[in-house]
Amino acid sequence: MAKLIQAHGNWVCGEDRFWNRTAEIELLTRCLDEGACVYLVAQRRIGKTSLMRETSRRMEGRFVCLHVDLQDASTPLDFIAALSAATHPHKSLWGKTKEVFGNVLGMAGSAIESLQIQEIQLKIREGLLQGNWESKGAQLLEALAANEKPVVVFMDEVPVMVNRILKGPEHEAADITPERIAAADSFMSWLRAQTIRHNGKIRFVVTGSIGFEPILRQAGLSATINNFRAFTLDPWGPETAIGCLRALADTYGIRFQDGAPERVVERLGSCIPHHVQMFFGHIQETCAKRGDRMCSAEDVDRVYEERMLSTRGHAELSTFEERLKMMVGKSILPFVLDLLTEAASVGILTEKAVAVIQQDHGLAGREAADRTREVIEILEHDGYLQHGPGGFTFVSRLLRDWWKRRFGFGYVAALQRGG
Repeated sequence: MAKLIQAHGNWVCGEDRFWNRTAEIELLTRCLDEGACVYLVAQRRIGKTSLMRETSRRMEGRFVCLHVDLQDASTPLDFIAALSAATHPHKSLWGKTKEVFGNVLGMAGSAIESLQIQEIQLKIREGLLQGNWESKGAQLLEALAANEKPVVVFMDEVPVMVNRILKGPEHEAADITPERIAAADSFMSWLRAQTIRHNGKIRFVVTGSIGFEPILRQAGLSATINNFRAFTLDPWGPETAIGCLRALADTYGIRFQDGAPERVVERLGSCIPHHVQMFFGHIQETCAKRGDRMCSAEDVDRVYEERMLSTRGHAELSTFEERLKMMVGKSILPFVLDLLTEAASVGILTEKAVAVIQQDHGLAGREAADRTREVIEILEHDGYLQHGPGGFTFVSRLLRDWWKRRFGFGYVAALQRGG
């Protein structure tokens, strides 16, 4: 039996921590070998960053891989500064970066090396305030393209940054002004032009914890990403999830009785890797506290109800609520929460229920149709809901049950409301 160490933190890589995804890594590697730029499409907590990190690890020696995290970025200047800092671990690339930004940093090489990486990133950003980010960014990429080995730039949370450019700190779609659209278009068009210019020398892989396509669609900028090859990352299948659970159990001395791993898969509904690992973590902790390493299907049910859906479970799943607010903004969030709570509490979101919820939120006519269509597209794209016979249901049973416990208390189903 393979051994597997529990995942802790935002991403994992390495043979003893990264589970499966062999086919996906081979396909992604093939895309990069062919020179493609890739848009990694997946719902939340599916393991996008881990896939990028593990693919990078396995490509060592053939490519130089840079990892750029734009979680806190809100301008193109932040992107250029983060990309510059990402070259620091690579001696030859870092030397080229210092040449590009020497006048921006305003100090000699020895002085630069005395700075922490965060300080370097901040100084580059401050320097770019006085100049042309497009020009400096193009110079940096020109230097990367001249590297002996081809470069892959893995860019995490690009949609978050573009969303901030378009909507501001409150993430309101109503705040999308012509000026903000022009700013987002400037960055995305610049990035597109750079991917074309350096085709075959620099590959870009973009992804994020919110959907990129819905954001760009809201601003009419979908064409700016049409040269990226879409690469879909799905949840694990049941066999993969069960294999992961058994490998973890073998590592930590947990003994699953017949049917226990299958019950975990059944309760989750959708085998999102983070949720599989989280479930096992609660099982292991429960077994350790009671001094019994045997886990039955009944134990799985108890852990699910008492731990996965507990206050602690809410804390680990709260990113779903937080990212949703980022996508739709404060003003429309109550409407979206009602749609999801209806789907969680009733089990399905029907067309008739949507009409009642629209009315309760003062939405009518064209505005109601446009808002609802936009919201449903986001909820489908980001893995909350799926369309089926009669309406929309949650993709993940865990997320459905968590949502019902989080928001369902006192909720009255739309078709049972008076008036």
